[in-house]
Amino acid sequence: MSRSYPASLDPALASPQERLARLSRRMEWVTTVGIVLIVVLVGLAFVIPDWSRNLLLSRLGATGAKLPLGPSDQIVLAMIYAVPLGIMIWGLWQVRALFRDFAAGHVFTGDAAQRLRLFGLSVLLQGPLGPLTATVLALVLSLGNPPGQRYLVLTFSINDYVALIVGGVLIAIAAVMREAVRLADENAAFV
Repeated sequence: MSRSYPASLDPALASPQERLARLSRRMEWVTTVGIVLIVVLVGLAFVIPDWSRNLLLSRLGATGAKLPLGPSDQIVLAMIYAVPLGIMIWGLWQVRALFRDFAAGHVFTGDAAQRLRLFGLSVLLQGPLGPLTATVLALVLSLGNPPGQRYLVLTFSINDYVALIVGGVLIAIAAVMREAVRLADENAAFV
């Protein structure tokens, strides 16, 4: 038995704009859920000692196991992590707004290009923030250790490198998009 759908409901017959709008609505929802989960789960990681330790181990490896992690240290951990997390959430908020614009049909606009640029900037900043966060965490959390047992950790992962590259690509695409908007506006003025 064959079913027939209206063109607007049949994915095979939907226009590219309809498919983009549908994808964008879903991605806006996924981004919203992601922001909420990041805030809740990372917030819990700062108050549940085992989760705090896991967060520290994920950033510092075996060195993180040697560092103290009492209640005041968990507050310090939260304060240090607040910067990269804040930038990440700010970037996700920008991309969420970008998806909302796309869903509304506002694709090649100055606002869309700006939101993409800001998201790209937030991704690019994660590159240097990863190693910087690890260094600051090790230094601050080991300050109470006796001399000779303090840590200076320098880390750089492939994820930090990829964040630099992907962030740069997004910023470049946003610049191309801004130029396309400018040219379209210029051409529209001639008509």
